[in-house]
Amino acid sequence: DARQLFAQIDPALWEEVGHHPLKLLARLDPQQWEAHLAQHPELKANIQHVLAQRKQDLEAEPPAATAALLDAEHPVAYFSAEFAVHESLPVYSGGLGVLAGDHLKSASDVRLPMVGIGLMYGRGYLRQRFSPSGEQLSEDVVYDPGGLALELVRGANGSALEFALPLPGGEVQVRAWLARVGRTRLYLLDTDHAGNDPHTRSITQQLYGGDSEMRLRQEIVLGRGGVRLLQKLGITPGVWHLNEGHAAFVGLERLRQILPEHGLSFEEGRLLVRANTVFTTHTPVPAGHDAFDENLMRRYFGDAPDWLGIGWTEFLALGQSPHGEGPFNMTFLACRMSGWRNGVSALHGVVSRDLLHPLWPGLLRDEVPVHSVTNGVHLGTWVSGPVARLLMPPQAVRVSPQDFRERAEQLDAAALWAARQECRRRLLRVAHRNLKRAFIGRGDSPRLLDATLRGLDENALLVGFARRFAPYKRAHLLFHDLERLEAMVHHPERPVRFLFAGKAHPRDGRGQDYLKRVFEISRDPRFAGRVILLENYEMDLGRALTSGVDVWLNTPIRMMEASGTSGMKAAANGGLNLSVADGWWPEGCDGRNGWAIGGERVYGEQELQNELDATALYALLEDEVAPTFFDRDEAGIPHAWLERVRHALASLAPVFNSDRMVSEYRDRAYLPGARAAVEHAQQNHATVRHQAARLAEARREFPLVRVTAVRSGDLRASQLGVAVPVEVEVALGTLRVEDLEVELVLGLSSKHGTSAPIVVRLTHQGAGSNGAALFGASWMPTQPGAWGYGVRVRFAGGIPKEIADAEFTVWA
Repeated sequence: DARQLFAQIDPALWEEVGHHPLKLLARLDPQQWEAHLAQHPELKANIQHVLAQRKQDLEAEPPAATAALLDAEHPVAYFSAEFAVHESLPVYSGGLGVLAGDHLKSASDVRLPMVGIGLMYGRGYLRQRFSPSGEQLSEDVVYDPGGLALELVRGANGSALEFALPLPGGEVQVRAWLARVGRTRLYLLDTDHAGNDPHTRSITQQLYGGDSEMRLRQEIVLGRGGVRLLQKLGITPGVWHLNEGHAAFVGLERLRQILPEHGLSFEEGRLLVRANTVFTTHTPVPAGHDAFDENLMRRYFGDAPDWLGIGWTEFLALGQSPHGEGPFNMTFLACRMSGWRNGVSALHGVVSRDLLHPLWPGLLRDEVPVHSVTNGVHLGTWVSGPVARLLMPPQAVRVSPQDFRERAEQLDAAALWAARQECRRRLLRVAHRNLKRAFIGRGDSPRLLDATLRGLDENALLVGFARRFAPYKRAHLLFHDLERLEAMVHHPERPVRFLFAGKAHPRDGRGQDYLKRVFEISRDPRFAGRVILLENYEMDLGRALTSGVDVWLNTPIRMMEASGTSGMKAAANGGLNLSVADGWWPEGCDGRNGWAIGGERVYGEQELQNELDATALYALLEDEVAPTFFDRDEAGIPHAWLERVRHALASLAPVFNSDRMVSEYRDRAYLPGARAAVEHAQQNHATVRHQAARLAEARREFPLVRVTAVRSGDLRASQLGVAVPVEVEVALGTLRVEDLEVELVLGLSSKHGTSAPIVVRLTHQGAGSNGAALFGASWMPTQPGAWGYGVRVRFAGGIPKEIADAEFTVWA
């Protein structure tokens, strides 16, 4: 309603100012505006309606269970390198930022006290243009924070609140800007002001700009600076949430403050920090995790061992593998500083457990303590007006997941089709403006522009592919067989249009090559106006695409897409997903709400797999997707298609939304973390002191533990229903029996690998030989087959299980 309100004031000007409310209001003539209000009383009524909605939203109280642990002075502090709240606040690049922005909005919606911490990028990320030959160009734009929907954070004396951060060669003075995201406050740290020299002013100028050292400096400002800002504001978070490893320095800065304040040792402080720190990883490939070489870390953290009370080798090990190898990895640091970690889909959880397995070498992959919370999208942001009006009950403030389910199942086919047609027409109008502006801006061919615009056929099946142009997302897969593609886009009865958009990272040469390939094909006479590339993919264009396309296409290399929230947005608008079974889609696809391309990976050679997946994609488009879309009744309504749309709306949006996601974080991570922090404070940190003492003892004594004998029945000849005895003798050293857990770990082997592990706890049976302790149990096979097994001894003496599993395990 609020977006529609601004568009209603002056639709042409709204588009001209890029959906920037302040710029729109600044351009209005006050007298003309008064006259306009007088002539349009419904506009004044709409303004009052939106204000009433906002008042109702902001005054609602949080649930009692939340309020007991989290409030305005003790909120969740959510750190992220980027936030996509609205296109008029350009401090984001893509999916990570959109997820963070939706997280803040849903925190407001579910009444969860939260503050966001990010950076104020004065030059944004990348304002994309294309050269006449298809190279991606970056248009240099400087944003004045004073002209955005931001407030300068001020101190008690009314001047800008500032604080200093140490850097090599001096200090940087940091300011902050406040954006109000509903009930949630977002603070953006800023070094680009007159109090700093040009070198330090540049730190917050551009998102993901510069070299590795610039990235490190940005992450110091985000992590260490964010903690200092909250301290200046008098905010003591109940929980700290690190959205990706960029924010991992939060843990180090918290330690710098905690250790002298409470008289704790490094290990005691780390245990305290872990108790209420949550870490979300989004990156399924090793190369995507920030890592800095030792020399760079020495320049910026050479004094850290002094304020942490540890040696340099021990400090460096916080960001290295257990073997002390490689550069300083921010994901490793975040894992060691957090007590709760997660991936962003069920499948990404599996990938993350495999990727982070080196940090827990004593565990099997499936046991690695990395959970999963599948991402979701903010329905109020991403559901278009025509669809929202169908699904929103009268007088409702927003579209709730329950509303979606109940109302979607009962949607009238004609009304649903009319709403979808309106969304499609809106998209084509946006595409028309985008293409015209791009062609004229680069002095391109008027004939080609004319042919391209004539191809925007509202009767065609509209397929969208819009995302970051990283190589693993395989934007080129659709072009594997151009003859088949040409036949689809020129089909006399079932024409298809493919709309592409996305940015490649300025240092990603292959991604830019893929983008240029799409540009070239869009200009090919066979495909002009049929394969369409739109410029500058940002939130406004993203809303138009995800709400307007009939099909959302997603073709990543399987196991490399962490989540893929754009497909969720399309589904919430009545678009159908056509996607590789990666990220969120294996959880969402049920065979009736979209299509899965291919299945498990078949070929080790990627080119062969590409050919297989492309063939499957063409077959689905030709044989199922297009025929279903164009199967119409006498009134032109595609009933079979709309049945899929109805089912997609009912089955996907109620689950894959950010209200559910934030509520899941609240119940599984935030409230337990906040409760642990309160308990530690009430006990004057006695628990962490005890745990640290036990940890020191374990590090000293556990290396003396040995498995001296293993005796079992013949597992190779075991029979169903017949118990197999197992005995293990363990030399304890100076530890006690109750300090250890002894386990038999089994897995059923097959050509597909080993099954999920079965763990059988062995109990103490008394004394064994040569002073060893005897442990025993019996195990009964439940399935026939080849069983692999091992014996594991773990330390279990009063320290967090994840730390014990990371450091103290002996296998035999």
